[in-house]
Amino acid sequence: MRTQTESRWIVLGTDGRHVSLGRSEPSEAEVASASDALAAQGLSGWLARMQGEYYSRARVTLEPLRAIGVAPEADWKAALSAFHAARHCATH
Repeated sequence: MRTQTESRWIVLGTDGRHVSLGRSEPSEAEVASASDALAAQGLSGWLARMQGEYYSRARVTLEPLRAIGVAPEADWKAALSAFHAARHCATH
């Protein structure tokens, strides 16, 4: 049985789209670059930490670390729901 859970940092958009920044904590420059890229498209999202293996059918959890992009008041719960729907499609 596996005792460690995979942890990675991701950028989660308000519509559930996401991209991995890797397994180590991103630098401030990487976070600023991701935020600028979202803002340039008029989008917003979050820097988040994902616990669990994305392509496994086991549950993963996301922890929002900070809002990035243009709308820091965006709806985290809606984005999280859209993320889980996209992940379900990718793993089933």
